[in-house]
Amino acid sequence: MAFKNMLTQFFLLGFLLIFASAEAQEYKIQGKVIDSENVALESATIYVETVKDSSLVDYTISDTDGNFVIEGSTDATEVNLYISFTGFQTYKKKYQLSKNSMINTGSVILKLDDNTLGEVVVQATKAPVSIKTDTLEFNAASFKTKADANLEEVLKKLPGVTVDKDGAVSVNGKKVSRVLVNGKEFFGDDPKIATKNLPKEIINKIQVVDTKTKSEEFTGKEGDSENKTINITIDEDKNKGYFARLTAGGGTDERYELSGIGNYFKDDLRVSILASSNNINSSGFTFDEVFDAMGRSAYSFARSSNGSFSINGNSFGGGGGVTKSDNGGISLVNEWDDETELSANYFFNRGDTKTRTEIERENILPDRTYFNNSISSSEKKMTTIERDSDLNFNPIRLRGFLFVLI
Repeated sequence: MAFKNMLTQFFLLGFLLIFASAEAQEYKIQGKVIDSENVALESATIYVETVKDSSLVDYTISDTDGNFVIEGSTDATEVNLYISFTGFQTYKKKYQLSKNSMINTGSVILKLDDNTLGEVVVQATKAPVSIKTDTLEFNAASFKTKADANLEEVLKKLPGVTVDKDGAVSVNGKKVSRVLVNGKEFFGDDPKIATKNLPKEIINKIQVVDTKTKSEEFTGKEGDSENKTINITIDEDKNKGYFARLTAGGGTDERYELSGIGNYFKDDLRVSILASSNNINSSGFTFDEVFDAMGRSAYSFARSSNGSFSINGNSFGGGGGVTKSDNGGISLVNEWDDETELSANYFFNRGDTKTRTEIERENILPDRTYFNNSISSSEKKMTTIERDSDLNFNPIRLRGFLFVLI
């Protein structure tokens, strides 16, 4: 019986090892991209997808000589290789993968995208990433996330893009200072408002460019290469309608968290409203995802915080205690024609920090013992109101800004 059990375990272990080895296929695909005149195509997008469900495996960009290399591992045994370049037909070929597959495509000739035919049926896939002059562009649908993901979760999937624990975004080590929606501001200059709240379902493209000032945008000068701007383009069929989200959480010691956002889109008109209230030492300005809010104890979160946060550079709380914050805002963007544009933002932020300290001290002396008890409390309130509007009549620009601190 012991020998039989040992033999069974041996075969089971062998089966698991075989399964594990078959699960991940090491591969390397290399080649060169050229046109019909044997000219190397630089910055062509080469990407690999699984045949089973079209999941993105990996991608790369061809170099100045048109050469490319993609290597890594996947559990898929069949993959499709795609090569795309603006103005050319997308190349597609299926490959079978086995352990340590080494594939050399040789020179791949891309054909010009001929649109002179009277009637054509075009079937194509969107490249996960492409380079257009000074713009790095990602196709949001190519990067798999959970069903209710927001923009921040998509950004975490993009190669070269990092999101730290505070929600700050960097692209290839360069800080992202602005996030635009269809080229327009989204609630001022706090990128986290967009990254925390825009749902993936409405996002079409994620474009990365150098940050430009208003003057640089007007004159066409180059922007600051050390700071990046992300522009989110909305799917055309989702640019008419609305979406909203409400999150709520509660805990012990009467701790609570409420936040909501609503957006209305119609062509060049966008109206966004947000509001939040909580007493767990959170700014509430950039909303937590519902899974984060429900997946942690509000009580432990309040106890672990130092009571300090900031909104647009204005500090709230600090020094311990419990902070209750209430925030609200509205953003309006509209274009009537090519020459008239209105952008307006209004923010209201209020923080109320209460601290209470109780000290019980026992003093032991050689001849006696005495006790000292003390109780102290304090309350600090701060309110900010911020209004920002921008009305453009091309080529005349009118701009107003008001900031009130109470």
